[in-house]
Amino acid sequence: MNKNKTIENPFALSIEDTLKALAVTSEGLTDAENENRLEQYGYNELPGSFETPRWQILLRQFKSPIVYLLLIAAVISYFFGDIAESIAIACVILLNSGIGYTLESQAIHSMQALRKLDKTFCQVRRNGELITIESRLLVPGDIIQLQAGDMIPADSRLMEDQRLEVNEASLTGESVPVVKQSKIVLEEGTSLGDRVNMLYKGTSITKGNAVAVIVHSGIDTEIGKISQMVESADKDEIPLNEKLNQFGKKLIWLTLGLILIFIATGWIRGNEFYLILETAIALAVAAIPEGLPIVATISLARGMMLLSRENVIIKKLAAVETLGETDVIITDKTGTLTENQLVVHTVVPVADDGEVLQLLMMSAVLCNNSSISQDGDLQGDPVETALWDYFRKENPADFEKIRDEWKEVDELPFDSDIRYMANLYKHGEQFLSVAKGSPAELLDKCVSAGDHIPITDEFLDEWNQHTEQLAREGLKVLAFAAHRHTKEPSGIDADLHFLGLIGFLDPARSDVENSVMECHKAGITIIMATGDHPATAEAIARQIGLGSGELKIIHGSDLDKTEGAQWESMVEGAHIFSRVTPYQKLQLVTYYQDNGHIVGMTGDGVNDAPALKKSDIGIAMGKRGTQVAEEAADMIIQDDAFTSIVKAIRQGRIIFGNIRDFIIYLLSCNLTEIMVVSIAAFLSTSLPLLALQILFLNLVTDVFPALALGMGKGNERVMEHHSRDPNDPILDRSSWISIFMYSAVMTLTILAGYYYSVHFLSDSYAEANTIAFFSLALAQLIHPFNLTSSGDSFFRNPIFRNRFLWIAIVLCLILLAIALLVPFLNEILSLAMPQPRSWLIILLASAAPLFIIRIIKKITKS
Repeated sequence: MNKNKTIENPFALSIEDTLKALAVTSEGLTDAENENRLEQYGYNELPGSFETPRWQILLRQFKSPIVYLLLIAAVISYFFGDIAESIAIACVILLNSGIGYTLESQAIHSMQALRKLDKTFCQVRRNGELITIESRLLVPGDIIQLQAGDMIPADSRLMEDQRLEVNEASLTGESVPVVKQSKIVLEEGTSLGDRVNMLYKGTSITKGNAVAVIVHSGIDTEIGKISQMVESADKDEIPLNEKLNQFGKKLIWLTLGLILIFIATGWIRGNEFYLILETAIALAVAAIPEGLPIVATISLARGMMLLSRENVIIKKLAAVETLGETDVIITDKTGTLTENQLVVHTVVPVADDGEVLQLLMMSAVLCNNSSISQDGDLQGDPVETALWDYFRKENPADFEKIRDEWKEVDELPFDSDIRYMANLYKHGEQFLSVAKGSPAELLDKCVSAGDHIPITDEFLDEWNQHTEQLAREGLKVLAFAAHRHTKEPSGIDADLHFLGLIGFLDPARSDVENSVMECHKAGITIIMATGDHPATAEAIARQIGLGSGELKIIHGSDLDKTEGAQWESMVEGAHIFSRVTPYQKLQLVTYYQDNGHIVGMTGDGVNDAPALKKSDIGIAMGKRGTQVAEEAADMIIQDDAFTSIVKAIRQGRIIFGNIRDFIIYLLSCNLTEIMVVSIAAFLSTSLPLLALQILFLNLVTDVFPALALGMGKGNERVMEHHSRDPNDPILDRSSWISIFMYSAVMTLTILAGYYYSVHFLSDSYAEANTIAFFSLALAQLIHPFNLTSSGDSFFRNPIFRNRFLWIAIVLCLILLAIALLVPFLNEILSLAMPQPRSWLIILLASAAPLFIIRIIKKITKS
């Protein structure tokens, strides 16, 4: 734990003031001072782990009111001697929990990414000498020495720099390496991405060398603050879980209400206690859709498996359906919407002249430290490899000729003071100076432009405007200059002639635009939240069609300046948030959630982790994503393609439709059982169905058809409609009306067959009970075909063409036959072999609902 307060805003202090505030000299700390500060500040490491314990994964499989209800039913059945019934219910619970545990265990990776960032070593000045120590032993005040390829071990204030560039994409989201400068002093309000005199833990040096003094270590670093936000970013309950829990709670009260009513009614009528108890247990079993947890779990699991084939890894089952409810996607730019690879976007020569264009190409190729590996891959700085890639494709012959003929004589490395680099080359007796760098600084160094065009004030104004225009389009702009010498010049950068500008861009992924259009059609709002420059973000947004007309862009610094209603007013309707911090991303996710939206958050960097965890569905990029982002997310896109997100959303919507269908199916079947038992009980007749028979039906003729409905392919036009209101329950008013209508019709035909058997044919109770059992069983197997709308053809609809449904029906018929023909089973279920006339009643009672419901739907056009 840190006991001392570290200095604030070190980027706003000079090097001397920083060293003074840290009470250290340029010689570094002594061993004694280091030990003292280690006691004060603690180790330079990040606490905590992102791994979910296996026991927690197991326990959350049981966290459902429906499972609680099943447990109660199992205990009651056992207490009253119905051992077989109790064992059957327990098996249902264990099967459901086992499936969920197995799948989630496979999907959750035990990655401890933040700790992996700490397993590094660093060169540090200790007692005036340069030594190598483990990075976890570093403390504020330590002076470290870094070079290209090093991972920065702690937040540090630059003291010295040489051609220093740092890749901060994982922290800020900016794809272009940042040129760092030690001597500059910044204002206190400078945003994280613009602090060019600072180095941050977890980022890496791509070019140059540096000496820096550590100002923050451990949890006080920027990445440490992010790790704390990840831990504190509590995720709201997954919408499907929440709705199923609400549904389960209502079911509990319904079941208890029915039991109390019948106990009271039976007691008042003076019925035998055993009859009252038998009816209560039958009603309890009928009210509980035992198959619901299993079918929901398997349906979601199948969705998980299907998405895995589309390069989407789902870590939690219920997150599959959450995708279908998502109506806001907050997406990072770099690597998510873009290729995360710079390319040459625009070439603006100073004159349309062959000599100028040739020299411009030579400057781009020769003023370049890139190399080509044995495999033909380009290696080096992203800007320089982009130049080689461009000219190698544009003029392959000239590219190779330039590289082969010209030999380097000398180099002027990039320096943050002059802000350009230059090289001197020789070919035969000719010398060639080439340079590239900041347009303002390089223009100031040039003596003329092109073929002896004078550099006047008007010329400078014109090219400054060119530079500003390219920057407004979101391009990184470099200027190029060269000069041919007949003899070796006095200086590498002597007598340079300005040749023009080249603009670089991390381009949008080619497939993103269509995916964005599909999201808009589906009523999904896409918002870009990036640490990159506003102009760069806007350029990408226009490429992908993020918004029509004028784009509303909010700078991260503006978010810090406002609060309350003014903050919300500014955020509302915004398309782009640029230069945002991790905390601001977290704020945005919370804002949209508080306004009733289901929020998906995409990201790949450490900076995205808190918002990924807080969002309803965190979506991490698998290729470019950090392990920290993957740990915080609910799903991982392995191919980093935005199109995969759209596929996942489509699958989520299909799954929700399937879940709604099989819940309607299960509830209408269970309500039929309740109505059959309750009406018979009110009429004081024998029960048409026994508790164990109802349980058998719930676990056989309910589960398999419901499971088949959960595996349907869904409506092909599911993405042409806006996402449903996340506040809506799983079943709306029309769904409940359909459930009651289905149940009433099936109850009518089942009771009609039962009473015809008892009162007109004078069948025994066992015979009539068997008729009711098989009538209801077959009616339930036919019932899925009632779920189609009146406008659909009976033979040409997704349900009729669902091959899994036909397999389920055949399987259930086989199981019913086994239950009837196997002596042990028919004895447990109290079944008698039906007479031929009884089979006729069974067929009529089970098939009649299909025709009656079809007629009702035609009349009501539902």
